[in-house]
Amino acid sequence: MSLASVHHPADIHSSHSSLTTMSHSLEDIASWGFNHADTMLTIEELRDQLNCCFTCGVSWADRHVSLDCSECGGYSMERPCPKCEGACGSTWKRDLSTSHSSNKAKWTGECRRSQPEKSESGSASPVSQELSKRLERLSATS
Repeated sequence: MSLASVHHPADIHSSHSSLTTMSHSLEDIASWGFNHADTMLTIEELRDQLNCCFTCGVSWADRHVSLDCSECGGYSMERPCPKCEGACGSTWKRDLSTSHSSNKAKWTGECRRSQPEKSESGSASPVSQELSKRLERLSATS
């Protein structure tokens, strides 16, 4: 098939303005090319962004916090144990991914008060022993 026998719709040839508009659009798009060096983040920049509150923008890494922001939750990267309000002396770390995805402060850690207490002889405390016995009885009857 020769090029001369290819049938083109008449409106393409008759509408010079549509071709100009289309080529103009393509030129615009080409001029919008992305400079990849400008749009890529370094690992340090990404870490800095993740260590910031997505809601209010403060830098948790710099120990900044917004008291009225639910994602900050009143603390930066660490906080006293939320279960016992810090009485146990445990420090909890911010769960960055969950805090960001839920827009609420989320923490990881363990309350030292909720762990079984050990007596000086190394065995569990009498209260822990009694709880264990009751749990064993419950599971045996279930």
